[in-house]
Amino acid sequence: MMRPRGVLRALAAGLWVLLLAGPSPGAVGSCSGGDGLDDPAPLRDYCREREELVCVRGQMRREYTVDAQDDCRRDAIERCDTRFWYDSCRPTVRDTEACLIALRLVETLDSTVDEIDECNTPALACAETAAAESVDYAADAGVMQ
Repeated sequence: MMRPRGVLRALAAGLWVLLLAGPSPGAVGSCSGGDGLDDPAPLRDYCREREELVCVRGQMRREYTVDAQDDCRRDAIERCDTRFWYDSCRPTVRDTEACLIALRLVETLDSTVDEIDECNTPALACAETAAAESVDYAADAGVMQ
């Protein structure tokens, strides 16, 4: 039979092994290969949130009324439904999230989107060009927007 002191040491050693071998905080569920930030970003979701934030920022700067902001947001959502990424233009979720976070900051409220570094990375500039060209293409093809 083990002595009480031996049992305590065995339990302490077992606990120590479990603590060292277990997942670190925040790592639970990360066995799938990552956090998804390096995956290609979905344009529709990014576009909608970005354009809505631009509208909200305009209202916060008192450029237009709350009603005008609502119209701006509805129009932005509609425009985003016709946009897409070109195969050569694949910003990551990390790229888009950095821009969206910067747009949410009060510190950037007086800056235009063009003046915010996080929203003007090469990957996002490519995406904006692709998005604008897709709308132009739809208009040239006689597609209703």
